[in-house]
Amino acid sequence: MTESIHLFQLQSVDSQRDEKQERLAEVEQILADDEDLRKARKALDKAKTRLQKLETRQTDLELEIQGLEEKTKQSQDRLYGGQVSNPKELADLQAEIASLRRRRQKLEDQLLEVMIEREDAEERLERAQALVDRLEEEWETQQTELTAEREMLKERLEALAEEREELVDKVDSADLARYEDLRSRKRGLVVVTVRDGCCGGCGVAVNSNMRWQLRQEGMTICSNCERIIVRK
Repeated sequence: MTESIHLFQLQSVDSQRDEKQERLAEVEQILADDEDLRKARKALDKAKTRLQKLETRQTDLELEIQGLEEKTKQSQDRLYGGQVSNPKELADLQAEIASLRRRRQKLEDQLLEVMIEREDAEERLERAQALVDRLEEEWETQQTELTAEREMLKERLEALAEEREELVDKVDSADLARYEDLRSRKRGLVVVTVRDGCCGGCGVAVNSNMRWQLRQEGMTICSNCERIIVRK
């Protein structure tokens, strides 16, 4: 006959193991999950690409405007330098200068829009970089803390496994088989005590026959949930 204290201790050890294993699984998942950081880095790369495109566009517009300025100056020098006297050529030069100025004005408007977009892109990039820096710092700190916790959990689980082996040797094979069967069906909680006159597992009142068994044998079976009730 198994002593109730051994079953109670076995339940305590298994409950601790379940708790530690569940936490270990959580820690492993958190350590492997850097989704927020990956998203932040992706957003940072996107912000960098957008800014680079705007910088390139701004440079292209500035060069094109500069080229129009030079071409306009050349046309003006010809118009007012006395090099051209033919009325048709003079009219063509005036029309060309007007066209160049219109083109330049249009490009300057585009340049202004690009410069505004670039300023916004620079602010977005700054915010994206700050977010990545913060998440990386938090991630590194978390990794250090969780890695240490993982090792502690593993060590504790090893100790509990050894403690369980010692307790299993003290439990009758039939009682152990019943215990293991109930653990699979009762979500791990098999051995309980009486709480306020009721089963600590399901809350149903302990009857007189069950109380007699507790006094005589130190344990009984709950008539409702089948859990093993032991005397404190």
